[in-house]
Amino acid sequence: MDKAPQPATAFLRLHASDNVLVTTRIVEKGESINGLTTLGKIMRGHKVASTQIASGQPIRKFGQIIGFAKSDIAPGEWVHEHNVIMGELAHDYAFAQAAKPEPLLAEKDRATFQGYRRKNGKVGTRNYIGIMTSVNCSATVAAHIAREVERSGMLNDYPNIDGVIALTQDNGCVIDYRGVIFDTFKRTAWGYATNPNMGGVMMVGLGCEGFQIPRFKEAYKVEEGDLFRTMTIQETGGTRKTVEKGVGYVKEMLASVNNVKRETCLASDLIVALQCGGSDGYSGITANPALGAAVDILVRHGGTGILSETPE
Repeated sequence: MDKAPQPATAFLRLHASDNVLVTTRIVEKGESINGLTTLGKIMRGHKVASTQIASGQPIRKFGQIIGFAKSDIAPGEWVHEHNVIMGELAHDYAFAQAAKPEPLLAEKDRATFQGYRRKNGKVGTRNYIGIMTSVNCSATVAAHIAREVERSGMLNDYPNIDGVIALTQDNGCVIDYRGVIFDTFKRTAWGYATNPNMGGVMMVGLGCEGFQIPRFKEAYKVEEGDLFRTMTIQETGGTRKTVEKGVGYVKEMLASVNNVKRETCLASDLIVALQCGGSDGYSGITANPALGAAVDILVRHGGTGILSETPE
């Protein structure tokens, strides 16, 4: 069997001031590459010292201090949590002073896409039915409803619906409806309910939770109809009956949710949220800059990017 092609270089220096390199492949003990000899086996994506780092001296990657040497680190030595410690350093709180707004293209030159324009003016790229939960206790029921609908094949007759998804969470039980936790949860739930990728929404509760569905509906003056339904497990009579009733509610919603057409929309209607999906040693030199460049393009066309995890 042919071996997989090897990277052109075993090490990457990410910034001129770095004193560690990133490995692009597994490097065996004793390998000499560009004058640097490894003192042990180093796995792909890990760090190796490019120069002598004295105990207590800063360790730099991307030109930033990521830690301090716990002990003397020799050139070619693996740099990891066993020989790196945290430490105090002076922070530059004016680091973004040179940042400039991204110049916007004229509206006539902006990109377009085919999207779903909702009544509130927002534009979606998909058309789902969301099964939301008001409490973690109803998460299993919501998942069963979505699964039963998908399994039944009833969506086959509604080509404009992309699917039914369960939107579960682990909060909502013992919370004071007059507190900040309730208010934060309420705003978050409303954000999901009005997400432009949701053509219709059903909210399922247990019944005795602190986050009461009636208070949620009252807060946003929302009434039930073809595109918004609610129920609780306790009022319905248990898990099985709630799943059956939920599937029936979805069936009633299908015609209305399917009654949409894509139309030409400006890229300025797009909002892209960026969230870490599990960082590894290559995230900062592959996916992150690629997504950053993509969002820069989107912003030039009037769109919006949300950095959910700014260190990324």
